Amino acid sequence: MKLSQVFLRDERTVRKIVEAVDPKEGETFVEVGPGLGVITFPLVKAGARVVAVEIDTFLCMALRRKGIDAVCGDYLKTDVAALLRERGITDRVRFFSSVPYHITHDLLLKVFGERPLYRDIHLILQKEVAERLVAKERTKAYGPFTVLTRTLFTPRLLFNVPRTAFSPVPKVHSALIRLVPREDRLGIDALRFLKFLKVPFGRRRKKLKNTLKGVPPDLAHRRPEEVSPETWLDLFLKAEGNRL
Repeated sequence: MKLSQVFLRDERTVRKIVEAVDPKEGETFVEVGPGLGVITFPLVKAGARVVAVEIDTFLCMALRRKGIDAVCGDYLKTDVAALLRERGITDRVRFFSSVPYHITHDLLLKVFGERPLYRDIHLILQKEVAERLVAKERTKAYGPFTVLTRTLFTPRLLFNVPRTAFSPVPKVHSALIRLVPREDRLGIDALRFLKFLKVPFGRRRKKLKNTLKGVPPDLAHRRPEEVSPETWLDLFLKAEGNRL
């Protein structure tokens, strides 16, 4: 598989995804990794405008020949705000990506940082990654990205996508997740917040009094997975000296 590509092939799954995304006439989508355009073309058919970023030059040019506004390049190195400005797009847009597994971490960090650009974000992720983003406290899956996601977004895991929906068939199942940015938290630096969280979560068995300075007495004896996302956000803001 060039660039570790897998392509959505199952028509029923494609219809289910498009129905969940629910594109409307006049909306604009940024789509990362459109591949063969199986989601792109239904979005356009619904009347939406799509700005597609595709790293595979052959696929990118093929989409261009079919009338898609395709940008040939690496999303991780792309200034999306500049792309939108160049096209005269000033309103917030929507985001969709069937995320290549090998860039999941980097893509999440980038799209989290870009969230002021987006009304909502739909991602097809490896199933266990999607589950981690919406995990509950006191579970193994609950970690730094859980806290980041649940504080900066209203997240919802919509449904699982079987691995047989893709070609070549990957080894793992996927899931479609929706993230709606929290309007009152657009100013929070996602990268700094994640860096803050990684210190205590990197020593999960330790109590907070042993991993963080200035922890309130009521939290001193708790472990990272026992602390709610809202409390983590409060701890981060106090550490930063900022308020919402």
